[in-house]
Amino acid sequence: MSKVPTLSDILGLSYDLLPQESQLLLITSVLGTSPSWLAYSLLYNTLTSDSPVVFVSFSNDYTYFRDGAKRHGLDLASYLKKGNFVFVDGFSKLFLPTGAQSGPTWTPSIIPSPRGGIQPRGVPAPPRQQPLQAPSSSSSTDPIKYISFGPTPTIADSLKQLEAIKAAIKSLPVTPAKPRLILEGLEVLMSAGGVEVGSIEDLIYDLREITSTAAIIMPSDSALIQTSESSTILELSHANLVVSLGHVADAILSLRLLDTGVAKDISGVLKVTRGAGNLPRDSRTGVIEEKEMLYYEGDGGVKIFARGAGGH
Repeated sequence: MSKVPTLSDILGLSYDLLPQESQLLLITSVLGTSPSWLAYSLLYNTLTSDSPVVFVSFSNDYTYFRDGAKRHGLDLASYLKKGNFVFVDGFSKLFLPTGAQSGPTWTPSIIPSPRGGIQPRGVPAPPRQQPLQAPSSSSSTDPIKYISFGPTPTIADSLKQLEAIKAAIKSLPVTPAKPRLILEGLEVLMSAGGVEVGSIEDLIYDLREITSTAAIIMPSDSALIQTSESSTILELSHANLVVSLGHVADAILSLRLLDTGVAKDISGVLKVTRGAGNLPRDSRTGVIEEKEMLYYEGDGGVKIFARGAGGH
């Protein structure tokens, strides 16, 4: 059983976002808030309805989401084995050579003597132990897909590697509905990968053509959004991307901290806003409810509630 709010709880009791075609959901957060639980809600809604989904992250690896989802009542490993869930890891090996191993090697800095002390001066040291090699992440049995730009990537190489996302989507089982997509960490492509905003927008456009619903998770701290004459190229690029996504998104879910500071039983504020996309506005067919809610994320899951009301 899921320990995160459903999309109907978040977006409105009469509206279910994901089954619609060609939608864009923008999720923004600031430092001190974690949007992961919203990703788990999206995954739960999708996977429990037997719909295929691709999750791409440039900010965290699969283990992070697997463990987090399990705490919130979702077993990603089982869906990964089932084949209707694909995780594309753009974090673990992004700047490693293609085919590099995902785990670190280990070599002891001091070789212990047989008695456990430091080797005495003048006594030949025993042979140095061989590093412990982690299994190669490029193994054909590894269900995780990886994106690797290499140690010194060029823009052309980076864009070519991003084609792995399209390949992952097309590898999913054929169903009447198109697969769904969750993208996290696009800011890493700009800041570390050198990918320009225009190229990222083109990528998003191409991915939306082959998916039914795309959810994009981006940070929206004021330092990254409120630009000035002294703003760096990276800050301007980040602001342009978030603003452009906001203009085409069908719905925007924004996480922020309380204006009054930290509270013991409140993690932050969730604001739901209708975007400028093409979602229906007719209340008979369902409409996103614009609202603000408080939320609390704890060991028992996530609760959302109105100001002055108890969590549910």
